[in-house]
Amino acid sequence: MGRNLFVDCEWFLNQQIYLIGYGYNLKEINQLHDYTINRFSFASILRNVDAIYCYGPDIGMLEKFFNTDLKTYYYCFNLLSIIKKLEPDLPSYKLCDLEKIADIQRETIEYKSNIWQLHKDWMNPLKKYYAMKYNREDVENLMRIKNYFFQKHGITRKDIEHLRM
Repeated sequence: MGRNLFVDCEWFLNQQIYLIGYGYNLKEINQLHDYTINRFSFASILRNVDAIYCYGPDIGMLEKFFNTDLKTYYYCFNLLSIIKKLEPDLPSYKLCDLEKIADIQRETIEYKSNIWQLHKDWMNPLKKYYAMKYNREDVENLMRIKNYFFQKHGITRKDIEHLRM
């Protein structure tokens, strides 16, 4: 069995991805952006990976952006769909609300209420760092959310293989 990969992408309205946060565990988190967003760099983060986790449409966006078929070659899981099945009565499935349920503290909250500001700040060299920090925190918290809900319900990857995308 290979490693798990967690991804969180940021893209403009025209569906151009400008930032890909990715990690294998809380100590191995990195980002592709600017000139590093290319097919070679993306292929390199997939080495030794057999499962990819995201929250929302990121897998589809990556497939479209890189003209690739991730779902055929990897176990791709949308944690949004899985958590909806595990916890069907939650009032909200926004990542920030799940973070509160799991008692996860977030440093960068300013973009949760205004995603357009994130796009704007990305274009500003003086604020780009904050956009990158926000994306990195999304990747970290995606791992924490997965661990929280899987531990709470005693879920293993074997239990969710039928839910792959």
